[in-house]
Amino acid sequence: MAKRISIINFKGGVGKTTFAFQFAAGLVRYHDARVLLIDMDHQSSLSIVCLTAPEWSTIVKAKLTVNEVFRPFIGQTSSFPDKTIIKQRAIKRISYSTNYDKLDLVPASLQLDDIEIDLTASHHGNAIHSEWDKRTLICRWLEEANVDKEYDYIIFDCPPATKIVSQNAIAASHGYIIPVVPEAVMERGAPHLAAMIKDGIDARLKALASLGTKRKTHVPDTELVGVVITRIRTHGPAQSGYTDDHTRHLASLQRQWGTMLIEPYIPEGTGISQALDDGVPVYERSGTQNIGGRGLNKIYQNLTDALKVRVDAL
Repeated sequence: MAKRISIINFKGGVGKTTFAFQFAAGLVRYHDARVLLIDMDHQSSLSIVCLTAPEWSTIVKAKLTVNEVFRPFIGQTSSFPDKTIIKQRAIKRISYSTNYDKLDLVPASLQLDDIEIDLTASHHGNAIHSEWDKRTLICRWLEEANVDKEYDYIIFDCPPATKIVSQNAIAASHGYIIPVVPEAVMERGAPHLAAMIKDGIDARLKALASLGTKRKTHVPDTELVGVVITRIRTHGPAQSGYTDDHTRHLASLQRQWGTMLIEPYIPEGTGISQALDDGVPVYERSGTQNIGGRGLNKIYQNLTDALKVRVDAL
């Protein structure tokens, strides 16, 4: 059975998709893991990073996206998808090697935002059963398509919201990771998100579970794996190595989260965004000044190692 993890934050612009991509690639490259990335964000950034825009467009037209998991519930199709929505060997912009041949992807499309609205408005029969069913469609797909047993890790890249699509990911996840930038809004937002998952999403799902169709991949208590610092701004002359503003907010986050704040921290840098624009993991840019010269590939590798230990313990 796969360990299933949601990458989630209320706020956009925190490097969530970048982290999900690098974390998944690191698990495959350095731990020989079988990993499935599931893009749950209608913006489809992860899908385009992996597949290139032209291939993503072709896949969307062929209706081979995560949208197909939700469309039967809102009456857009009568059939539930099988494993054909999985795009195997997902990283398409490098000369393919065995480094990433165990990384697969379920893409998203822009229409997932419309589906979210329709899910909210759709109800079938008994109200309680309906609320449960619409929040466990991903669980149902994992079970009926026999996906779970084929991977070591399944990673959901969630949108910056906790609506029904995100709740589907949480319902199926053993744990979640919150990427944050050390800023004031994150000091308030990250604790609120953790409380919402525990006391809101998980609590509601547990209440519904006793009256709904049993889902063996539903996880009643989704655990926080850790809080990951991304895009922290470095400043060489500073004693901390970071800018004053980020140093101050980092200290506050350290007090809030203690051992749940996972090291190493990911510094801001053009090399990371350039690699992402090119659709390749930072591990493939070790020879460049902007990545290898700053040790960013090793930082991501070490962070992947630290998180893997925590994920495996769930």
